[in-house]
Amino acid sequence: MRSLGLRLASGVSRAARLRSTCAPGRRILARCIHERKPLPYAIEEGMGNFLPPETLKMVAVDYQQGLLDRLNDQVRGTVLEGKSVVQTVVEAARDPKAVLEFNYACEALNNSFFLECLKPPPSDAPSHDKELNKSSLQARIRVDFGSVDQLKSNFSAAVLGMFSSGWVWLVCDKRGNLAVYPTFGVGTLLVRSRSALYGYSSVVGELIAPSLSQMRANTPTASPDSSGASAPSSPASGLSSSPPPLHPPGQSRAFSTVPGQVGQEYTPRPAGLFSNLSHAEDTIMPKRSQIGEFIYPLFCVSVHEHAWVSAGYGVWGKEEYMKRFWSVLDWGRVGQAYEKFISSAPPR
Repeated sequence: MRSLGLRLASGVSRAARLRSTCAPGRRILARCIHERKPLPYAIEEGMGNFLPPETLKMVAVDYQQGLLDRLNDQVRGTVLEGKSVVQTVVEAARDPKAVLEFNYACEALNNSFFLECLKPPPSDAPSHDKELNKSSLQARIRVDFGSVDQLKSNFSAAVLGMFSSGWVWLVCDKRGNLAVYPTFGVGTLLVRSRSALYGYSSVVGELIAPSLSQMRANTPTASPDSSGASAPSSPASGLSSSPPPLHPPGQSRAFSTVPGQVGQEYTPRPAGLFSNLSHAEDTIMPKRSQIGEFIYPLFCVSVHEHAWVSAGYGVWGKEEYMKRFWSVLDWGRVGQAYEKFISSAPPR
């Protein structure tokens, strides 16, 4: 154990020495390692009512630096040494032996993007929602979701519905269409949108959900019983019911739009946490072809238990975590990103 501790200490001190040799003005040839990006706010002051100082430090410093330190150790002496985090994601995705390199790079990339989307709340308002007035994003939200509040509800529902760890994103395509998109585990969208530049179609770890039409085509339908016998009753309730399909359709991503748009598919949505109806109601889901082939992330939220547990929300505090997230989302930055991504869109 003592020798292991010495080796670990030696590795840390070596990383520190290498980091110092990469400082501006140094002429010493050394391997530059990945470092944390500076954030535009004071970590020691916390992030409003969303993350207290101790939690923000854990997410922005301890967790982020731990990911980068492990990434630096993994790429040492390999073809990935000296590559950027994005390049590491791209190249490691094609190498089945570079799983850890891919995992650490993706997680560090996503976590950094999440932190950059945050901004301490203004002193004269509970959130940065007014910043939406400065871009065309607000109008697009009304088209695709009905209102900003409905977007928040849909996005939060996607977060609460993610049982494992991961990330939930608001994305757009070059035509301005918006969608809520989850990635599970270490999947990332920060590289996928630029995949054509590297000659591959997707990044390992992404959730590629089938279209609604594919799911329905693969779902067996129950054939009518020619004998006329009644369906077996439930042992719990005694109600007559048909047996479930052998291969039920899985959960798919939902894209919210307004009624009356061309190319929509209608599918029943069961009542849930964000519905006050006692019965299933219909929701509208556009076909996947409505969202462009290349999607661009506008913001994301970390769906990791360490974030809300360490913030004092408790193990089951994800709902409160999401309620407070909206008070620190930097809508000004999000709106600027949206304008940038749609600026080269072809005329409609």
